[in-house]
Amino acid sequence: MNAIYSLRRLVFIDGRRRLQLVLSGVAAVVCLILVVQLIPGVEAKAKLGRLPKDSVANNLIRTMDGQEFTLAGMRGKVVVLSFFAIWCGHSKRHIPSLTKYGPQDESRGLQIIGQAVRDAESTPDRVAQFIRDYKINYPVGMVKDPVFSDYVDSRDVSVPQTLVYARDGRLVGHFSGHDANVDAEMSATIQRALNER
Repeated sequence: MNAIYSLRRLVFIDGRRRLQLVLSGVAAVVCLILVVQLIPGVEAKAKLGRLPKDSVANNLIRTMDGQEFTLAGMRGKVVVLSFFAIWCGHSKRHIPSLTKYGPQDESRGLQIIGQAVRDAESTPDRVAQFIRDYKINYPVGMVKDPVFSDYVDSRDVSVPQTLVYARDGRLVGHFSGHDANVDAEMSATIQRALNER
């Protein structure tokens, strides 16, 4: 009787340990997947040097001032697409990193386009006021999350995110958030792209 009790206890403990090991393994895999999904830089690095999908390259970008653009139509230029939200502090701090570029940069082939992400707070009137308040000197359109997600090729639609395309249409920079390092890296990427002919 004692031997049967000991055997049952051993099987119960062994089964419990196996369950703990399996659950630990599953948790580790889930954590790894979350890290890859939630840290845009992890995904972005793999996309650098690639052309955008045709659906993205040919997507018509309409700006609030009536201009129309496509990435495919802007080949030959260095294109910067900046996705932002009018309520986001990081987005607001990111704007001067782009408004510092002017006509001399445009004459070298730089095209910056802002994309305000549509949400309950981002009405066309409020976005227009935001453009005036932050003295944005480049065209700005409005974009919904699914289109934003297609551009960044990710489910991560946190803002700000900035994409830099070289003259040949390949992605050369994908920047998320804003701080001094992002500003410096983005500026260096834009200058390198402008210097390449």
